Amino acid sequence: MFWLKSCPRCHGDLCDKNDNYGDYIDCFQCGHYLTADEEAYVRSGNPPGKTFTLPLSRPELVLSETAA
Repeated sequence: MFWLKSCPRCHGDLCDKNDNYGDYIDCFQCGHYLTADEEAYVRSGNPPGKTFTLPLSRPELVLSETAA
């Protein structure tokens, strides 16, 4: 999930990620990792920016179909 313009440090875009140690949220622009309190606030549903979720499957365009 993405939170647009919600970084508390630079007002950049946040992204939900995970690795071997678990889930975390960090900023695309400045690399800031959210603390547990900041993460709880963002996940609560009322962050200062806008949210955006990418669809699980996006349609693929084939070049031969678009060129015809």
